[in-house]
Amino acid sequence: MNEEKLAEYVCLYRGTVFRLAYSYLKNREDAEDISQEAFLRLYKSKESFKSDENVKAWLIRVTINLSRNLLKSGWRKRRTELEKEFPFSQKEENDLHYFISRLKPEYSVVIHLFYYEGYSIKEISEICRISSAAVRTRLTRARNQLKEMLLKEGF
Repeated sequence: MNEEKLAEYVCLYRGTVFRLAYSYLKNREDAEDISQEAFLRLYKSKESFKSDENVKAWLIRVTINLSRNLLKSGWRKRRTELEKEFPFSQKEENDLHYFISRLKPEYSVVIHLFYYEGYSIKEISEICRISSAAVRTRLTRARNQLKEMLLKEGF
């Protein structure tokens, strides 16, 4: 892959990759690191992609794997957060993302892919390597948990 093509993909998908990593890690700096690593792996990849959508799906899969690996690392378990901040510009989006970030990662990821990225249930099942039924179940559970949280907070 050449640098021009990589720059194009970074412009197209940096927001998607960052938000997905952030939904897992709940930390801006870690999400930025994972985003950079995902694009670095794309640059070094020998994979040939049929379309831009294949690149996007590949980046999402890599971002999920990198985020999960970071969450499992011993270093991550021994550190403490300094502050909470959310990378969204509008207050409503920030508020909603706050509640989504409180969900378990397996729920926040399907919510993110379905509502923010516009993937179908079938596409999410392929990206996350789970069944379509599992995606529907996770979406339903996530929606119910979000509804409970929002009602509890008076929204």
